[in-house]
Amino acid sequence: MNTPPPITPLPSDQRASGLRRKVGTLLLFISAAVLLLSVAVGQRILSDLTTDLSRRLAVAEAQLTREKIQALVGRELAIAQRFADLSALKDWLLQEQEAPARSRFLAEAAGFRQAFADQTYFVIHHRTLAYYYADPKSPSARYRYTLDTAKAADAWYFSTMDVPVPYTLNVNPDATLKVTNLWINVQVRNAAGMPLGLVGTGMQLDRFLKTMLAPRSAGAMSFIIDGQGRIVAHPDPDRIEYGAMGKQDTSRTVFAELSEHSDQETFARALAETGRRDTQVFPLQVETKQGTRMMALAHLPELGWTVVSSVNPAAEGILSSNIIHLALAGGAVILLLVILTLTLGFDRLVLHPLLVLTDSARRIAEGRYDTRLQSNRNDELGALSRAFDSMASQVQTHTMELEQRVAERTAQLEATHARLTDTHRQLTESIRYASLIQRVILPDRQLCEHLLGQYFVVWHPRDVVGGDFYLYRERAEGCLFGVIDCAGHGVPGAFMTMIAHAALERATMEQSWDNPAALLESADKAVRAMMPDTKRLERLATSMDIGLCFVEWETRKVHFAGAHIDLFTARGAQVEHYRGDRGGINDRRSRNFTCRTLDLEPDTVFYLVTDGILDQSGGQRGLPFGRSGFVNWLEAHSGLALAAQEKALTTALQEYRGDYPQRDDITVLAFRFDQTPADSSKEIAS
Repeated sequence: MNTPPPITPLPSDQRASGLRRKVGTLLLFISAAVLLLSVAVGQRILSDLTTDLSRRLAVAEAQLTREKIQALVGRELAIAQRFADLSALKDWLLQEQEAPARSRFLAEAAGFRQAFADQTYFVIHHRTLAYYYADPKSPSARYRYTLDTAKAADAWYFSTMDVPVPYTLNVNPDATLKVTNLWINVQVRNAAGMPLGLVGTGMQLDRFLKTMLAPRSAGAMSFIIDGQGRIVAHPDPDRIEYGAMGKQDTSRTVFAELSEHSDQETFARALAETGRRDTQVFPLQVETKQGTRMMALAHLPELGWTVVSSVNPAAEGILSSNIIHLALAGGAVILLLVILTLTLGFDRLVLHPLLVLTDSARRIAEGRYDTRLQSNRNDELGALSRAFDSMASQVQTHTMELEQRVAERTAQLEATHARLTDTHRQLTESIRYASLIQRVILPDRQLCEHLLGQYFVVWHPRDVVGGDFYLYRERAEGCLFGVIDCAGHGVPGAFMTMIAHAALERATMEQSWDNPAALLESADKAVRAMMPDTKRLERLATSMDIGLCFVEWETRKVHFAGAHIDLFTARGAQVEHYRGDRGGINDRRSRNFTCRTLDLEPDTVFYLVTDGILDQSGGQRGLPFGRSGFVNWLEAHSGLALAAQEKALTTALQEYRGDYPQRDDITVLAFRFDQTPADSSKEIAS
């Protein structure tokens, strides 16, 4: 099972700040967007509020100014009309030079003069064009001058009298009287409609303007225009068209104040509409040379005038700066409170529970299953926390159960391991003991004592004990060498060596040694006599390969017989190979073996080998060492001393095998007799 990679915990400051930093950045971005949107909406609200306040202020100013003018000018007009109806006035206009008529008029006019606002009145005789004027300095009207048709300054009178209207209003400076007044002119005609004269009163323009048109609010201004848009009263006297009644072309009109042609047309339509609807006030927004203005038009039907109230929306007085500052401060505080509330609320409701849940998950991932996460919340996070706590509890329970099972299995395995260790120790001791026993049958001591320097043995059992062993016997007439390869390895092979050793021991006692073939046939009979004849043995390998060489001192001959064992001889680089019979001992059927006799020549080495060395895998391609490999080695090393050959063969086998395992028991027995040993007459039997 794959082990999961270790989890590297993040530092606590990173765990705490990661999600919060992202959410904080998101809230900051949202707050900035909300702030920008609030500013845009606030500016639009302020603009609409200012426009609405300006419109309402203009309408209120126009209505109030109209009421005030109606109250004052209407009163003056009413008095002037009653003044014009005086019979004494008409008599005097008909008889200007008659003293009684003049006296009677002056007596009655004195009362009217007191009633007029500026305590003034004038009388113009139409026939003589004589101008009479009374004021507080001259309470009784007296002649001042005579109008002249040629004077432009007197054109207003003739224009007025040309039109049979009951009364007119005119703002006009009088150079003779040295006054600039708002004049109320009332025509006096006889019963036939013929003009007798013009009477009326005048109000000082400065006082009228201050009383009627004085601005009451910052940014607000009112002025009066006639039906043609000419400015007849304005807080700035320089913008008044004086004597407008007698002028046709003038530039001092309200239209000249407007910068856009479309606004001029709109204003003209509003002015005409105002004249048709006397009591209605019309607001409109226009562009003037001074900027955007909100205007309201209120008509005075009795006077033929229209009051125009103009309000500058950008004036500071329209919307108090304190209110704006208070609104901005309040909005900022509310926005900050909203942001702070959202931040703290989101942190408490979402971020903090998520961080706690994340930290708990990390502790569980680290193996701390005792972590608990309780929550009383009734939302999704609470459900998630409780589910996570339940999962952690189940994981802890399962982990404890698994740990208990692992402990029990570990105890069982430890007990089994102890038993196996004890068994292995017993088996190892038994095998080592068997190895000692097996080594007892090897003739090492006899070879060392009698043939030192004339032989070498390479004996490498694959296991502690093996199925190979070698044989050496001596008599006065010669000595017997042999290598035996029993079927099987390890303990079975070791037991087979005991059988083979007993069979050969019996054969050497019964047969002559100078015929190794007879020894093999006798050993075969002995083995077959030892092995039980059961079908069970048919499935077991119980054969054995044996190679025997008897060295006869007197004749210096070597008699060889092999059961699946070959004999190699080497004399310098000349190598000879003598094959043994292809049948083994205790094969399926008994057979006779062949004995081959060779000369025991000086410098000739005889080699008996089992197939373990020939079948050993190795080299670059893992091929067997083989006969050709062994022959090549003989050709290269047979000239060496036998002790050096033993060392060289052991090294060559190790190098050739490399990392490949040893496949079989290996036994090589070599001997060489350049001359007959001196003590060969001594019989030694192992």
